[in-house]
Amino acid sequence: MKKMLFVLLLFQSSFLLSQDDENTTNKDIPIGINVIPYWDAEINPYVQINISVNAKKLYQENNAQNYLTFFTSLSKTKTEEIVDVDKIKLICPENLKPSGNTFMISQSILLASDTGDLSLNILYGIGDKISDTLNGEFSISHISKKATLAPLRFVEKQNENPLGSRPQFGEALFYGDDDILKFYTEAYQVPEDQRAYYTYQLYSLESQKAIKGFGAANRIMNSDGKKVSSILSSLKLDGLPSGHYEIRTVLNIEKMDPTLYPKQNISFYRINTNQFEEVLNKNTFKEKWLKELSKKGNLNWYVNGLYPIANGLERRQIELLSQSDNDTSIQRFLEYFWESRNLENPLDEAISYFKVLNQVEKKYSSRAVPGYATDRGRVFLQYGAPTLTEKRPFETDGYPYEIWQYNTLEASNAPYQINRLFVFANYTVAGRNYELLHSDAIGEIKNSKWRIAIQKRSYISNDIDDEGRQDPNKFGSRINNNIFFNSGGG
Repeated sequence: MKKMLFVLLLFQSSFLLSQDDENTTNKDIPIGINVIPYWDAEINPYVQINISVNAKKLYQENNAQNYLTFFTSLSKTKTEEIVDVDKIKLICPENLKPSGNTFMISQSILLASDTGDLSLNILYGIGDKISDTLNGEFSISHISKKATLAPLRFVEKQNENPLGSRPQFGEALFYGDDDILKFYTEAYQVPEDQRAYYTYQLYSLESQKAIKGFGAANRIMNSDGKKVSSILSSLKLDGLPSGHYEIRTVLNIEKMDPTLYPKQNISFYRINTNQFEEVLNKNTFKEKWLKELSKKGNLNWYVNGLYPIANGLERRQIELLSQSDNDTSIQRFLEYFWESRNLENPLDEAISYFKVLNQVEKKYSSRAVPGYATDRGRVFLQYGAPTLTEKRPFETDGYPYEIWQYNTLEASNAPYQINRLFVFANYTVAGRNYELLHSDAIGEIKNSKWRIAIQKRSYISNDIDDEGRQDPNKFGSRINNNIFFNSGGG
């Protein structure tokens, strides 16, 4: 049974669990899980677990087992006391229509909850066979008698349910024909004797400015003294340019200090296909670009090679273009991409990057995987060359591995950081396929037991807290005695 990577956020926002593609048995069936806390009329907490599945693999293989089983368990982190459990079968309907390259379905589970630190464990697999796990921790605080807003979630009508959760894998994407965006929240304990209203406004995360015409205010009616008010809102996305956006909501209460108004935010990407086509179809493509791009002969290699340095929206566009055989669209996007970074000399900027891309291809690629798609290649392209490296192609009783250290991490699509490590391991032993095993950089996979993973053929321990430091003086091994501070930490 494999452990999955989890993302942790504290209460007043939802948190997402996501698969670690390198370690999951069912990696061809992407799973997205969004967990949101709510309260009932008696102000008892519960959580809604929204499960999203891209069932393309099941449909492609005409699998007789056209469903997945999910077993969910919520417990208190400190005492491991079980709070609630549930089991569902998520069935793939026969009449499901594909959306682009996906077959998306979703379903929700409601679990009774408690306040404090909580642990969520989800076992799942195809048919009735449980083969993988997702797990994470979060916290729900007491809301006592104060007014509160629940976290926002995107919704869409599913059968007879107008508040069905929209399938989501990581940050939401509204693409092409998704012209109406609907989102839901709940207001709790709004004072009966005070006027209250709920406002929402769309902001650009690139400019941090409000988008005019994309906001509204709604009165909260609480004359009957109810403790829970459901709030469903919508935005028309017609004419909204491609970009990275955030909806910011505020619960305004008459006699409350405005600095204490309850607030919630939710972000999403928008790809306006009409705008994108306008950019791609401009008759400005220059001969010098054609000359440079003809050197490799494969335009997909150029556009996919941008993925490590692209922002979130550009990565979505690259994914769409990689499925296209329209060379003109790819050429236009490449020019557009580099002009957005260097308007005066975009081609020079591109050529400089393509040289590094070629170096990565020669150094890290294999017959099956291009250099930019390998973990070492991606890290090199995104963050540059490491400051120090320790390479151990012949580790005693362990897999070959490399440790890269960066004095500083500077990338346009990642926060600035100092003194960060990346640990890569070659589980195939032969070839150059080193997988990223651990990093202490923000946004990268973290595995405090990376030493055990490298030595798993010979390291035996029954201690679940063991991080592989028990045998620091093993003959010939440098895993606990390398050139880095604290031997790479944990």
